[in-house]
Amino acid sequence: MKRRITAWICALALGAASAAAEPLPARDMIYRTPNEDSEVLCGHDFCFWQLTEGEMDEDLVWQVLMQPLMVLEGKQRDQIRVRARPEEDCADYVGVVTCASQGVHVLRQEGDWTLIEAYSSAEEGSKVQVWATRFQGYVKTKLLKELPVDDQYGLVIDKLQQRLYVYKEGHLFSTLLCSTGFPREDTPFNETPAGEFAIVSWVGAFWAGSLYCDKALRINSGIMLHEVPCTITTDEATGEEKRDYTRCERYLGEKASHGCIRIQKELTPERVNAEWLWKNLSRKPVTKVIIWDEIGRQLGYPDEDYPLYYNPKNGKNYHSSPDCPLVKEKYRPLQAFTWGELEEEPYSKLTPCPGCAPQLRREGIDTVNEKNTRK
Repeated sequence: MKRRITAWICALALGAASAAAEPLPARDMIYRTPNEDSEVLCGHDFCFWQLTEGEMDEDLVWQVLMQPLMVLEGKQRDQIRVRARPEEDCADYVGVVTCASQGVHVLRQEGDWTLIEAYSSAEEGSKVQVWATRFQGYVKTKLLKELPVDDQYGLVIDKLQQRLYVYKEGHLFSTLLCSTGFPREDTPFNETPAGEFAIVSWVGAFWAGSLYCDKALRINSGIMLHEVPCTITTDEATGEEKRDYTRCERYLGEKASHGCIRIQKELTPERVNAEWLWKNLSRKPVTKVIIWDEIGRQLGYPDEDYPLYYNPKNGKNYHSSPDCPLVKEKYRPLQAFTWGELEEEPYSKLTPCPGCAPQLRREGIDTVNEKNTRK
């Protein structure tokens, strides 16, 4: 708790200093680190488990993204059950780790055994029914393998805000809307685990029931980053294939998947989308992906004078950028207004742009917090 309060005070101090320079977007009310409530605490520098969730300090995030990943040896779909005690005959399993792609937090080596920390990647049907929650337990030391990571790009996914952040060469490059797993009472395994991962294979397209998912990148056994799904129909007269994304696009920015991370197909102002990730991320060395959990977090409001943009000539959306590519060029650059004015005319009826991921309205942030029941 002391470390959480210290992080909060530091964040407030930094926030106060930053606010004098430029308005701040929505950010966590109190900052937490993944490891802070763990039985064995972390003392590593530039470690995911010491990074405050929701942290938007570019230098800190980039330092963490550049650290090599420690994974377990095995095939991409292999999973290791992690023991509660460093004993061969221990059948008390505390979680599941996916080989090759899921990063583990090495806490203490004890000869043939190593104490690790991770978020459980147990899948449907697993005998270890620990779903996407943090645990500490033991694996064989010989299974540990260090993976170097790409030094040009890294990804951060925030399950609270349902945003995917693309970092490039030390700086936040682009922000995309996404949808992580949406668990129900009878499908707890649909929750997307947090943690550190490597993109280990370019899977391509696959069907999920009646939904077609394209440009899939594997990060954790059956969990992939992929373009927002569509339905496909064929025009009987012309034989032309038609793809309809509306069914799933409307849920981008909130939980909606069976565990995968759905990513927008619309271009951001930096011309980034799911297809761009498919074409530009590194295969070797691997691209690192950080996923922040939402447990115990609460989202605050942006500063009242945080800038937004709109097209005064019958524009329907509000935007995060004056040059959003979803607006015709003749209407750009867009006209500025502030987040504090969103509920006033003529901005009160504008809807958030599906391409440039603008800040949510006050009501939207309240909904995010109300839906976050993971404590």
